[in-house]
Amino acid sequence: MNILYEFSSALLQARQNKNVTQEQIAFALDISQATYNAWECGHRICPYKHIIALICYFDDNQFTRKMFRILLTLQHNMAGLNRKSKEELTAYYMKLTSLLSDEIAEWTKTL
Repeated sequence: MNILYEFSSALLQARQNKNVTQEQIAFALDISQATYNAWECGHRICPYKHIIALICYFDDNQFTRKMFRILLTLQHNMAGLNRKSKEELTAYYMKLTSLLSDEIAEWTKTL
């Protein structure tokens, strides 16, 4: 499935589920309605910081899981991991999981 389509579909579904307008979301994220519309129409994917803001805004587990999958896919593609063997991928993602777990543990100590 196309990542832009997956992203825009998730946005549209989350917005409809929350029963809000594009203008309301754009205002909450301090962006223009045209910018949000471009995301929802599948013209482009928003920056990571806005993906996190959208996760917080919608506060929906299904939407969050979709966004994390999209973030992982983007990271996977940017790192060139699509050329790695299954064993190399498994090792990479196990290391990533361990690092994230350690980082989360350190971060929660500051709360």
